[in-house]
Order: sequence, then C-alpha cells, then structure tokens
Amino acid sequence: MRYIFILLFLFSCASDKSLHQSNLEILDEVILKHDELMIEMKTLKDLKMKIESLEVSDTSIDKAVNNLDDARKHMMSFMKGFSEEFPYDKYPMQRDSFEGIDDKELKQINNKLQKQKEVVMQVSFKFSSSIDQAKKLLD
Repeated sequence: MRYIFILLFLFSCASDKSLHQSNLEILDEVILKHDELMIEMKTLKDLKMKIESLEVSDTSIDKAVNNLDDARKHMMSFMKGFSEEFPYDKYPMQRDSFEGIDDKELKQINNKLQKQKEVVMQVSFKFSSSIDQAKKLLD
C-alpha cells in the first residue's frame, strides 16, 4: 500500500513538472511572437503614413488605413489582456515560482496560455494581411 502512495506521489510530481514545462514553452512562443510583432509596429505606422500621403480619396485606401489601425489596436488589446492575465511578478512570468501550485491550477494556466497564443496568432494574421494590403496599394 505504501508503494502505491509513493508511485502516486512521483506521478503527481512528474505531471506538475511536465505541465510547468508546457507552460514555459507556450509562454516562450507567445513572448517571441509578441516581440516579432512589436518590431512590425513601426512598419504599420510607416505604411499608414505613406498611404495617407497619397492624398487620394479612395475606399481601398480608407480600408487599408483602417486595417492598419485595426491591427495596431488588436496588438494593444492583446498586450493589455496578457499583462492583466499574467502579471510580471507571478507565475508563469516568474518561472521559478511554480512550486506549491497544484496540478489543477497549472492546467488552468496552461489553458489560459493556449488562449493567449491563439490571440497573438490572430493579431499576427491581422498584421500580415494589413501590411500586404497596404504594400499592394503602394506598388
């Protein structure tokens, strides 16, 4: 009987570690995508300025400007939501502070990180499509 408890304890610890590792991997992916998009923020701004300087009134130009603005707004919204969901002084942002967090909470954090990953990927798509649209207008 004692061996069963030991095995359950070891399995529980292994599960915690794998969930912790998964959380860190997803967090790294989200942060990396965020950092890439931050670099592209300048591209959004530059393209918007170039399109607006065309001084031509056209619905395709208006739509391109709106899409660039929309991409930027979605990025701002993502960053606000992420920082509210995952404060810098708590797990998982504080990577080593997972001790004492149970398996259930680690799984909830994992689910929240997955959702944030989906959001940042949607923002990335908005960036790509609005940048492509603006570049086509300028060609």
